[in-house]
Amino acid sequence: MRDGVQTDTFKRLQGLVLAGMLALAVFGGLPTRAEADFRRWYPYAEALELGLEHGRPVLLYFRSDHCPYCEQMETFVLSAPDVEGLMEHCTVVASITLGRSSTAALGQRWRVFGTPSFVFVRYQHGRWTEVERVFGSLPRDRFLEFLRRVCKEEG
Repeated sequence: MRDGVQTDTFKRLQGLVLAGMLALAVFGGLPTRAEADFRRWYPYAEALELGLEHGRPVLLYFRSDHCPYCEQMETFVLSAPDVEGLMEHCTVVASITLGRSSTAALGQRWRVFGTPSFVFVRYQHGRWTEVERVFGSLPRDRFLEFLRRVCKEEG
């Protein structure tokens, strides 16, 4: 009899915990995917997931730790308010650091042979498809042209 009482108590407690978690999620206590922050750069898999969930193209930014051109792009181009604003408005950014065993396959998959490389992809016909590519360090105005062109295609 004692085991039955403990089991019933556990089931009630489990139900209360689940109900509490659901209430927190519904009323804003727990973060949900709908609260994606498009100002941040995400890991590859998470960026693709968010792009799919929110119907946004994904900008794959391939960088490396000791790349002076990557640092130049991050300092003078990607952090410029107009570039940041446009990326936030129309994309999900995936930051992929090459030179690590965990990212080598991604570099091969997207045919990236150097950094910085920017590959813009959209989910079309059941798969992620490349729609635009830029390689190297670009002046802010040229990168912004590229970004505007791709975002315009998005609508």
